[in-house]
Amino acid sequence: MKKVPGFHSAREAKEFLISKIVEEAIREGTVLSEIERKMLYFSETDWTLPDISAVSDEFDRGYDQGEFESKIVGLVRHAYNNILQDYGDEYDKWWSAVRVLDRQDHYVLVIIRQAALRPRGDQLKLFGTAIVVAGLFLTFIFVSIYLESRYRLDFGKYMPSRDTREFLWWAILVSLTIVYFLLRRFLGEQRVDNFVAKSLAGLGRTFNRSK
Repeated sequence: MKKVPGFHSAREAKEFLISKIVEEAIREGTVLSEIERKMLYFSETDWTLPDISAVSDEFDRGYDQGEFESKIVGLVRHAYNNILQDYGDEYDKWWSAVRVLDRQDHYVLVIIRQAALRPRGDQLKLFGTAIVVAGLFLTFIFVSIYLESRYRLDFGKYMPSRDTREFLWWAILVSLTIVYFLLRRFLGEQRVDNFVAKSLAGLGRTFNRSK
């Protein structure tokens, strides 16, 4: 059984999350001033930097809070996406750190919540459900059109017209395209493209055997 990495204090958890944000800023070439980096440690109820009061005052005088939070939210999302693609201990450590900080009031956690991150399982369930539903609709349309043309069955009494079904067909194709690009964004381009290529190859082999 895999041991989930943990943190012994809010300080350790906070330093881990902030390190990931700073690493992402360096990776992207985004400038974070010393005041901005220190503000990520801000807390009114738990461990923080010894000079945080002075840092907070200088931040209020020289920075726009909305712009700062928007920049950090972007870095958080990108850092988290990289962690999702890694499939290592970093993912477990991220959520372990979030759970530790959730017990107190920490500014960095407030910003992370704004990023609206989803655990890996939630994303897979969401995308998997969308793909299954779209696939079922697409299969239904193909089968109904095939049966109607092959056996001259009149499905008009029981289902939408051919024009309506064709519209649904295109709507589903558009939905599948959107799901595909969302998957590439959240799960990684190479992983999704490899999965799609393998799936299409499998469908091709199945179709050839059925001839």
